Amino acid sequence: MLAKETAITLDRPDLETSPGDSVEDQPTLPTETVTLNIHSFFLLPFLILVGIGILFGIYILGVNLLTQESRDTYDLLETIKTGRNHDRWRSAFELSSVLARDSKIGFDKRFVAKMTNLFQDPDVIQITTQNGVSLKAYLAQAMGSTKNPAFTQLLLEAIDDIHPDTVFIISALGALGDKRSARRIHPLTLNPSSAIRLTAVIALGEIGNPTSFPVLEKALDDEEPNVRWDAAVALSKMGSKAGKAVLLDLLRPGYLEEFKSIDINERNRILVVAMHSAAKLDDPELDQAIGLLAENKDLNMDVLKTALEVKR
Repeated sequence: MLAKETAITLDRPDLETSPGDSVEDQPTLPTETVTLNIHSFFLLPFLILVGIGILFGIYILGVNLLTQESRDTYDLLETIKTGRNHDRWRSAFELSSVLARDSKIGFDKRFVAKMTNLFQDPDVIQITTQNGVSLKAYLAQAMGSTKNPAFTQLLLEAIDDIHPDTVFIISALGALGDKRSARRIHPLTLNPSSAIRLTAVIALGEIGNPTSFPVLEKALDDEEPNVRWDAAVALSKMGSKAGKAVLLDLLRPGYLEEFKSIDINERNRILVVAMHSAAKLDDPELDQAIGLLAENKDLNMDVLKTALEVKR
């Protein structure tokens, strides 16, 4: 992905823990004789009991760990539905990361039903940022992280060609990778918004439906450079050389420096992505371009390392 991404970060609040109750001192045994008797007659059974206790503790811990994610997920959903606005945003943001740690919960029927109801809840829809992005955008991203195609139709129906949430919804559809969604995304590559066009192109590359070839090939001529570049990357993901000329431009020394709005770090990142994309196509011209970069000792270390790794 060549598009420059902006990450929204929310700090987690510190978890306050109450100090435990003090433990009363255990009484000492009155005589050395009794102590010796305990060690002589009860040490082995005592160790066995301790071992059983440890195993039981591990079992309980394991059960808690297995169920903790589910509890956390449903707690977040409840907060998104009924919490204060600040807590709603924070919970919606955290939902994707929680789901990423528990891939099974995303396919749970109860979870799917709750997410669907929440996504369609009018109270959730009307909570927006200053630029019009709603809580639905975060919920859409969470749906995408589940990889569950059960959310595909719901997301497709939520697409609005001019709403700020649309970028997030298209991105979620790309993450789901359901080939059925390609047809609805195709016209979005012609949307007046360059952000929507870019996100659509990236999503189509992730979905990988062969019907997207002509759409992505047309995007190679988009007026926005990022759209052209990501169209070439998307096509390479699908095994097509149609974007070869664009990739050759990206690999040409000095080309990215022509774009003054792109800083050095972004240029390096674009070069790395372009090399990985070019290397997938097994093309002599692209391989030669990568080889020339591998010989350029003035390149950033990460770029040079990538060139050396992918060159043939």
